[in-house]
Amino acid sequence: MRTTIDLPDNVAAVLRRESARRGGRAKAPMVRLISDAVLVAYGRSKPAGKAQLVVKAGRGLVRMPAGIVITSEEVANALEEA
Repeated sequence: MRTTIDLPDNVAAVLRRESARRGGRAKAPMVRLISDAVLVAYGRSKPAGKAQLVVKAGRGLVRMPAGIVITSEEVANALEEA
């Protein structure tokens, strides 16, 4: 479905920065970024898992399930469990 939406300037700026961070319009067009954001916000009823702390060679890695945005709270919870 094609539609036109009016985004606030600050939202458009965030989407442009995220597109640039992911490699530009060829790799991360606005349509995909908006679709991903809507699916994360409304499409999934419950996260597929939780953060895990993996220690390898003296380094701690926080591993998140696919499709989950890492938040400070998730990192803190994973560190507490370790």
